[in-house]
Amino acid sequence: MFSRRSLLTCVLIALIFGLMLGAALYLPNALPVNSDFSALYYTDLALVRRTPIYDLEAVEEIALRATKDAQPGKFFLARFPYPPWYALATFYLGLLPAQAAAALWFELNLAMLFLSVWLLTDGWSGRLRLIAFPAALMFLPTLGTLAVGQYDFPILLGTALTIYATRQKHAAFSALGIALLTFKPHLGALTILAALSWLIAQKNDFGRRTLRLTVLSAISLFAVGFMADPNWIVNYPAMLLAYGSEGNVSACSECVSLPVYLSRALFDGSLARAAALAALLLLICLALFFIRRRTLARSHETLFAATTLGALLVSPYLYNYDFTLLLIPFAILVRENNLPQRIFVAFCYALPTIAILAFGRSGGGALIVAALCVAPVLLRDETERRECPS
Repeated sequence: MFSRRSLLTCVLIALIFGLMLGAALYLPNALPVNSDFSALYYTDLALVRRTPIYDLEAVEEIALRATKDAQPGKFFLARFPYPPWYALATFYLGLLPAQAAAALWFELNLAMLFLSVWLLTDGWSGRLRLIAFPAALMFLPTLGTLAVGQYDFPILLGTALTIYATRQKHAAFSALGIALLTFKPHLGALTILAALSWLIAQKNDFGRRTLRLTVLSAISLFAVGFMADPNWIVNYPAMLLAYGSEGNVSACSECVSLPVYLSRALFDGSLARAAALAALLLLICLALFFIRRRTLARSHETLFAATTLGALLVSPYLYNYDFTLLLIPFAILVRENNLPQRIFVAFCYALPTIAILAFGRSGGGALIVAALCVAPVLLRDETERRECPS
């Protein structure tokens, strides 16, 4: 049976969602509906109309009929290269008009952002915690993610929840956090592997319960995927292969990632070359993790922040908004009572914003610089960290 606290929590969540839905439906907004959000919206629209979500021709036909002033042959449907349970978790967006759905998605993203900050700042001083909320919101990649309706916030929330739940030894929330990391696999995979390895190494009741729940959630996600597309285990990989060969993707002209930058400097700048360089960077990353395994084993928070940072340095297909996940290592380093370290994090936080405001999209490389600067600080041995008063 539900405890009274659990029941009140469910009622509160339902009430908040109802208020968000009301605001989305009845308050005017000017959010763009033809941005990245459109891929999710039209996928959800197909889902509620019982169309397999990876049947691209059928989904495009539904999107074309739903789009005002769209002309056949000139309409481009942005792909949704994410697992089926992402669409199932947001199916209700397809029941709403596009403008209202965009507003609700914006509200949900904002809620996930602030919940992530609340989890990451658990145990902080009140003043520092209060500063963290507007600081996270004003981080330029965060604003970009909110503006275009991108899909990074479940990964941010999943990492934050995994860090918080493992600290509190809450098995169900730990498994939920790991499940959320599957929503954008190329960003969450390293942290998933790290979390599973850490749980296995615990050899205690908490670790075993979390692993059981994680396996159960994995089986459940696999099974519910057939509700979105009866042949998703074939259609989804086929869609990913086709997506990777599209001109705008294979050229990766707007990507902001270390492998792509190296590919442009050393080769033809293609995503294929970047993928090969990413494999090399992954090996280097794993070697560094192995060298610092004792430090990472002592602190699961540092481990999960390091794997998040690793994903940002290794994944070739990244955009500016994906670096919203830098909030994870920033929070872990700020948590430590080390004033010089906090000043350093503030510098790494401000650098990309200044660069992008000054140079536009070409300033996105500062995000990679910030990630590279944070990495050695995060991986330092605890004995090298000197505390000083804050």
